[in-house]
Amino acid sequence: MNKKIRILIIVLFPILGLAQTENKNLNSQLSKMKKFFIAEDYESFSKYTYPKVIEMMGGKSNMINATKQAMNSMKNEGFIVMEIKHKHPSEFLKKGKELQCTITQVFIMKTPQGKIESQYSLIGISSDNGQNWSFIDTSGKDKATMLKYFPNLHKDIIIKPKKQKLIN
Repeated sequence: MNKKIRILIIVLFPILGLAQTENKNLNSQLSKMKKFFIAEDYESFSKYTYPKVIEMMGGKSNMINATKQAMNSMKNEGFIVMEIKHKHPSEFLKKGKELQCTITQVFIMKTPQGKIESQYSLIGISSDNGQNWSFIDTSGKDKATMLKYFPNLHKDIIIKPKKQKLIN
């Protein structure tokens, strides 16, 4: 798997669910991002992707193309996104000018081996005190790995280990 696809997997799936938090802007923006992703409007979706992720992907155009390629490849291999939910938002943490939180992401996918449910952390970051949010999907990466890619993360941010199981 090439580096751009791995980075894309880190950030690809925050868009498909809605977290229920006390921050209406966070909820609204997750909902919009989900809508754009499902509609395959990756241009609009990219507006909710954390800017450093876009930079790591080689720019907005490269990220959009890599997202299209990854989603088509998944479909061709029999992987179908069935449901995404977000729950259990963490406490909001302040680091510099950023407000940061994590949300548990529940991802249900139909695969050639059956349905799989995965749970892992989604990171939300706002640089304007919660008015606008961008997102990083950890895809189950641990805190040390995420801090290596994103050293601006708060030292107390909670990144839960990935849980995955086959379901009926």
